[in-house]
Amino acid sequence: MNIPRHPILALILTLLGAVCAVGCEDKAKASDDTAKAVLTRLLPLVERDVTQVRTGLPKGAAALGALIDDDPGGDPEGLRRRLEKSRAGVTELAIAKSTFFVFVSKEGVVLRSEADPDLAVGQSLFKEVPGAKAFFEKAGLVEVFGYMHGLRGVQTGGDRQWLVGHQVKTTSGGIPGAFVTGWSFRRYVEFLENDARRNLSDTAIDKKRPIPVVYLFLVQGEQAFGGPVTPDVNTEAVGRLGLASKVGDGVFQTSLVLEGNRFAVSAQKLPALGADVLLVALASVI
Repeated sequence: MNIPRHPILALILTLLGAVCAVGCEDKAKASDDTAKAVLTRLLPLVERDVTQVRTGLPKGAAALGALIDDDPGGDPEGLRRRLEKSRAGVTELAIAKSTFFVFVSKEGVVLRSEADPDLAVGQSLFKEVPGAKAFFEKAGLVEVFGYMHGLRGVQTGGDRQWLVGHQVKTTSGGIPGAFVTGWSFRRYVEFLENDARRNLSDTAIDKKRPIPVVYLFLVQGEQAFGGPVTPDVNTEAVGRLGLASKVGDGVFQTSLVLEGNRFAVSAQKLPALGADVLLVALASVI
């Protein structure tokens, strides 16, 4: 390293270095505070969204049971309309963040979804998500995690789904299937990201300054799931942190350097969604 011989130049460079160090420390702290604040804001939203599904689906299943017979697969389009009507008639389901609503036969075959075109119809949910067999092993609300390609929330890349099912009983007492809803992790993360960024923009003191860069992830086990346009390098880096074994009952904080930029990392358990599910926020103040 060349040391400047001129004492004034040396002093200027020293002062600049000190200013840079202080500025970097300030940005690092601001990034840490932002990541933690984002989690604080979003955790109640997740609890609200999960509660809407859990409260609404039993009502939707009861409404659907009054509209179908013991062979609902005989009229797929009629079944779609009845699914739509049953969902729309229940306030909690009408506003839920669900990315799919489907009717599944006792054999595990998707007889119809509310979506049109229907990418899941005719596929076996039991084959792709074996845990979904529990929908017919006990009464009431049953929740499982898995992935069915026909219910995907994004076009490319991996994903995971939270699936909630409830048996449907017809007026004759038969149980021809189950009403199933839930969401794609990656699509739900997109909703949370949009809310976080909108809030940061609305509450910014200096409207001319760019808001912090924020990415969100749902983590289950060693797998992280980011929004549809989140760079793969970010998702892979979060997955490698091994957060599942590090997060306690509070907020766990660390940092990552991605493509030369420091990101604060805050992670917290999401017991409302699942005992082994984490919500993770990455934030970088520009």
